[in-house]
Amino acid sequence: MLRCVMLGLVLLPGLALGQAKPPAAGAPAGQPALSIRNGTPHVITNVYVSLASQSDWGRDQLGQSETLGAGATRAFSLPPGECLYDIRILYQGGIAEERRRINACQEQSLELPLAAQRLPR
Repeated sequence: MLRCVMLGLVLLPGLALGQAKPPAAGAPAGQPALSIRNGTPHVITNVYVSLASQSDWGRDQLGQSETLGAGATRAFSLPPGECLYDIRILYQGGIAEERRRINACQEQSLELPLAAQRLPR
């Protein structure tokens, strides 16, 4: 049993010190990052990035006054741990694009347009 505890301390040092929480079961763990490039001629008014395990989009990552114009790129901060995210992009005029279960630890840069799914969540 002591061997199992020591192995856990070696493999998961952040958990042993209470610095990180484990990822959800079945979700890859790592250092997620996300950069979005607007490759469309349309202005992006809202960007929602939520963990794939959540049922709502949360807050707009651009805030009330920021937009992402045609050709612009913006990096978004994501907390360490879980890697699977859902992304929803809203353009001026109400058109939406979504992509589900993006592995932000592997696919850290996205260029729009995504495979558009113009469906509300």
